[in-house]
Amino acid sequence: MALLELKNISKSFGKNVVLDGVDFQLESGEVHALLGENGAGKSTMLNIIGGLIGADGGEILINGEKIDNNTISKAKEMGIGFVHQEIELCQDVSVAENIMMASICDNKTWNVRYKDIEEEARKILEPLVGEEIRPEEMVSSLSISHQQVVEIAKAISCKCKILLLDEPTAALSESETASLFQIMHQLKQEGIGIVFISHRMAEIFEESDRVTVLRDGKVISTYLSKEAKMENLLKDMAGRAISDIYPPKAEHIDYSDENRILTVKDLTDKKDRFREIDFSLYRGEILGVAGLVGAGRTEIMQAVVNLRKRKSGDVIFLGKIINHLSTAQIYKMGLVLLSEDRKKSGLYMEYSIEMNISSTYLEEISKGPLINQEKERALADSKVKELAVKCSDLGQLAGTLSGGNQQKVLLAKLLAKEPKAIILDEPTRGVDAGAKAEIGKYIRELADRGIGVIIISSEMNELVGLCDRLMYIDIDGNQVKEEVDCPFDSDRIIYYISGAYKYEEEGQNDKE
Repeated sequence: MALLELKNISKSFGKNVVLDGVDFQLESGEVHALLGENGAGKSTMLNIIGGLIGADGGEILINGEKIDNNTISKAKEMGIGFVHQEIELCQDVSVAENIMMASICDNKTWNVRYKDIEEEARKILEPLVGEEIRPEEMVSSLSISHQQVVEIAKAISCKCKILLLDEPTAALSESETASLFQIMHQLKQEGIGIVFISHRMAEIFEESDRVTVLRDGKVISTYLSKEAKMENLLKDMAGRAISDIYPPKAEHIDYSDENRILTVKDLTDKKDRFREIDFSLYRGEILGVAGLVGAGRTEIMQAVVNLRKRKSGDVIFLGKIINHLSTAQIYKMGLVLLSEDRKKSGLYMEYSIEMNISSTYLEEISKGPLINQEKERALADSKVKELAVKCSDLGQLAGTLSGGNQQKVLLAKLLAKEPKAIILDEPTRGVDAGAKAEIGKYIRELADRGIGVIIISSEMNELVGLCDRLMYIDIDGNQVKEEVDCPFDSDRIIYYISGAYKYEEEGQNDKE
């Protein structure tokens, strides 16, 4: 008997069918991965299991018992814990208060015994991470990975037997991801069934027992992970073979001084996050910035467009020093930055697609204080078609789009007025293989039009497959002076960005 079983689950939002006759099973002690392009229905399926939304039809069974009118509280009673992609902890209270929130709310007295809840929280945390997280510390002081652990501990505190994880590794570094999977293995050994969504293929093959592929709201296939083949998964996801995710690289790039569009000299952070950064960008090339999460890649590019204060250095764009210009002025000159966090600093989630696309360059569609709605609609329509954004209409709220389509709208927002150079910070984070291919192809088209492109990415395959040139930032925020032409060597990249090269140099100096 399955721990969790879905039978013929369906869900629609208006005329949009999100789930269509979904059947799914989860066994005790199993890690079952959900795979599919953005908009395939993965998160909706988890939201139905977790009681956040109701299904239009079908049945949910736990240990063979049918669950009617599932709600969040009923799901918790039945042993279902849900860790969302976005951290949903109370930042201004302690770890223990977050973990034991349910029992605190159930307490019928006004008194909270803090020592008792800290001790209970400690009993839950220690098997997971030892003493790395103290129950009494504030959640706001924790790293994202430790906050993720607190979310899991919170679910476990409710005696969960089923754990739902919606893209738990999206914002984690490699070491943090490894720690999370160790915790998942412990939970698996305790008989907890885990359903997790991930767009990272390596995680699917290495960390799950089975993988189910959704496409357009339907279950396409289920495989034993150890027997699954990459090409089959990609074909099931997209409904077509994806022979090559990344487009061909530029055949020739002019690296003459006349073709240089951006020059950065001796750029040093005011808070010493990075130092003495030097690089150039040329028209028509894609320059990749390779470095581990936390190496200062984002901070460097924020300083380039004056979103971050610098201690020293010059930024020269189109032959002019732009140190004194505001970010808005730099954008108007044609140098723009796509934020790594589309929800917090990229899109206005509660606004429509057309309002988002026009928001960066309102002067293009307005006369004085008045917006020309026809121009706004025409601009949005052209960009939506250009980027193949999947939406019901231009009035659809950005927050209701899938992650891949949100990323396309963010690109459209920056490209509403074609720039001379664009910096893309994690342009495909949290999007599926199909959307990666579409966005990668579009980025190459931008370069082919003579736009200079800089890409920050945590995905090695993206850097190797898409970029014409790479520069390295090591874990301490230092630039490794070598800039590499393709073909790239993944081992060599890791050697530099991890800082391993420094240990070898130190060893050679010791010998001398």
